[in-house]
Amino acid sequence: MRRAWIGVALAWALIAGPSGAQQAGQQRDPFNGQFGAWEIASPPRQAAHLAKLMGDALEGLAPQRPGQLDVYLITASLWGDPVFEREATQAEAILRNHFDADGRSIILSAGGQGERRYPAATPDSIAAAIGQVGATIDPNEDLVVVFITSHGAPDGTAVIRETNRLNAGLRPAHMRDMLSQAGIRNRVVIVSACFSGAFIAPLMDENTIVLTAAAPNRTSFGCQPSRDWTFFGDAYFNHAVRGGASLVPAFDEAKVLIERWEREQNLTPPSNPQRHVGSRAADMVRQAERNAR
Repeated sequence: MRRAWIGVALAWALIAGPSGAQQAGQQRDPFNGQFGAWEIASPPRQAAHLAKLMGDALEGLAPQRPGQLDVYLITASLWGDPVFEREATQAEAILRNHFDADGRSIILSAGGQGERRYPAATPDSIAAAIGQVGATIDPNEDLVVVFITSHGAPDGTAVIRETNRLNAGLRPAHMRDMLSQAGIRNRVVIVSACFSGAFIAPLMDENTIVLTAAAPNRTSFGCQPSRDWTFFGDAYFNHAVRGGASLVPAFDEAKVLIERWEREQNLTPPSNPQRHVGSRAADMVRQAERNAR
């Protein structure tokens, strides 16, 4: 999305870079370095509303069914521009239908337009969603699909931002660590952000599929606030998966479509979406798709 990444990089440098205050021992990061963040409390009524939304989302997860491969979804728009919330919610609906995952999905959002309808995508909320899903699944027989959409920083961080309230970032290694700590071994991680190819190396193993909108050194396109989808989300979810393609072949279809759009609009350098497909995860995806038919 050529995601105004220079501004994102500058913001991230301010968030994550060591300041004199930090070196002197003042704690400016309430998440102890895991995310690199500053946060201002929401107004009391909004805080209560968001807390209720989060509680309902966590408590509303349907239980795992013994002996059956269940798919659980976590989708999160991490930046407060409306395009990201639209993309996250539409992608969730497509994935929920694709895997017959009604009742097994959590949506988080940094906000869009109007009243907040979803729990906030704060670092604590992301960790709580992953933790609750991990506590609900059977780690041996269930699959978890995580979709993140946001701006991305050049170091591969997916940036978390609510205007005038929260600046943070989700680093690829910490996504890996949270999933592992929650006992989520069988997983699909999809990231729509600039430089998102950085998520592949920390996560790649035979139990994991990672699909990203861009190479580690490339921006991606289509993040204007007025849009319904980013280029990657549109090509992958709205065209390929919605059109009936399996999750992995859908990526190949989407990549061809994205390359065409970028050529037609003279967008350079190309985003070059990346993938890693672990063999066990691919087998589980195919089985889950067969079960959902």
